[in-house]
Amino acid sequence: MYRGWIVTTALLIAIYCLMIYIRRVVVCNKTEYGSKIPVLSLLLLVKNQQDIIEGLIRELYAIPGCWSTEVIVVDCGSVDETRPILERLAGSFQNFKVVGVSEEPGMLKKVYRLCRGDIIYCFDLTGAINYNLMARTIHSILNGSRASLYRTRVLYKNETPGRCNHSYNMLK
Repeated sequence: MYRGWIVTTALLIAIYCLMIYIRRVVVCNKTEYGSKIPVLSLLLLVKNQQDIIEGLIRELYAIPGCWSTEVIVVDCGSVDETRPILERLAGSFQNFKVVGVSEEPGMLKKVYRLCRGDIIYCFDLTGAINYNLMARTIHSILNGSRASLYRTRVLYKNETPGRCNHSYNMLK
């Protein structure tokens, strides 16, 4: 009598496991994770930051979940080794681009159009930076907190501006 219940229970568990396996293999593999558009874009405007930029990028990519975030670094005319450092790092990380910017009007609007994320965080790193505060800000953004946005401008895909700590003239 108990043997029939044990066989029936084992059969139901096997059917359930098979259904879970089929769902994971068939349904979940239909999504192409490599071509998935990131929800979040980080746009870093840098100028003459050779001392901190490599550490900041490496620390950013060490954060769990950052691999799905798009990172675009815009070199705003650095005269030090910032650009070669960025180009060396560009081949090492997924969803990482380096762009040079000219002084022509509206250049940053063109750069914003390169961003594929629904939300774009623009960091102005063209002046003196507090490295620890910048790293904590990026950590908090990638962990879902929006508390302390140091030197950050937020744009949404419909070009609605959010909180900003730098000049709006950069977008003209």
